[in-house]
Amino acid sequence: MSKEFGSGSSQACASCKHQRKKCEETCELAPFFPASRYREFQNAHKLFGVSNIQKIINSVDPSQRKEAAESILIEGNIRSNDPVHGCLGVVRNLKSQIEYYEKELGAVNQQLPFFRDKEKQHQHQLE
Repeated sequence: MSKEFGSGSSQACASCKHQRKKCEETCELAPFFPASRYREFQNAHKLFGVSNIQKIINSVDPSQRKEAAESILIEGNIRSNDPVHGCLGVVRNLKSQIEYYEKELGAVNQQLPFFRDKEKQHQHQLE
């Protein structure tokens, strides 16, 4: 489990830094929340709390813990940027975009036969 090292001394992970405690080699959160992501961890802490973050990370299969930690950070950042709607706002926005582009695709697909017929007619005139 790697931690960030600067000038030969270890730097506390974002979780330990937030809790103002020494980051031990056995720190469970250090591999997932480096000190360089302190601000993001603060956002996640406001949303989940340190104990819930630990529970989430520990409840996930070890091979998926990095992705779970990334998801926690993303959710915290989204909630920080949009405190009212959070992730739901992002999902609704993406859903709206998908619906819009599906309608656009439907309109284009409706027009394709017309333009294909025009192309065929043009080809026959050239022959």
